[in-house]
Amino acid sequence: MDTDTQEKMEFLGREIAQNLARMGNPAALPAGQTEPPACGLGVPTSGCDNLLYAPITVARFRRGGRTNIDQAVEGKIPVAPGSSVMLSQAAYPPWATGCYMLRYRLANNGNNHDEIKIEWFVDTEPLDAIQFGSEIYNADNTVIGVGKLPIPLALGEHCCIGGNNRLRVRISHTGNANQIENIRLHVEHANAVKCCSACATGHSCQSGCKNSAAK
Repeated sequence: MDTDTQEKMEFLGREIAQNLARMGNPAALPAGQTEPPACGLGVPTSGCDNLLYAPITVARFRRGGRTNIDQAVEGKIPVAPGSSVMLSQAAYPPWATGCYMLRYRLANNGNNHDEIKIEWFVDTEPLDAIQFGSEIYNADNTVIGVGKLPIPLALGEHCCIGGNNRLRVRISHTGNANQIENIRLHVEHANAVKCCSACATGHSCQSGCKNSAAK
């Protein structure tokens, strides 16, 4: 092999090696094939592969500290006696459930809160407990305590909501008078597991863990 041909071969070899390195070092090409196929051996990675949520989205969501449960997926508001509404969160990064704050108003200044049933779900899977409006409101329509309740446990443990899951709640009016005229509902999730694990065992719910006496 003359010197000129040898130099060309060495140059070609270096070019092939560099291209393969840029493509993530795919396996050797089949004999006689000089270029990788369009859908074949090596796909350059971007560093963002399989990422569901950008870090800035996750950080903003966690700083927000609450998730609104405000998308009606079944039924409607106002909720007539004998009917119900199913509310859902929007799509969010994964998060741990904590305490929730539910406020609603009954028509005619009604106080039949024991007829308001609250059932929580992850997608279609029910959580462990059913709650009632009488756990939130007194008979004179004032709020009990700080007006927060824990999201029920899931199989005895705190529930983590995956990015592809939806936390949902069905609010039912089981009576025959005083429709539910409006509903406001959010879940607090900043430091949720640490603080609201105490809430779930009967201590008062906390919106944050600083200076909290609940352990």
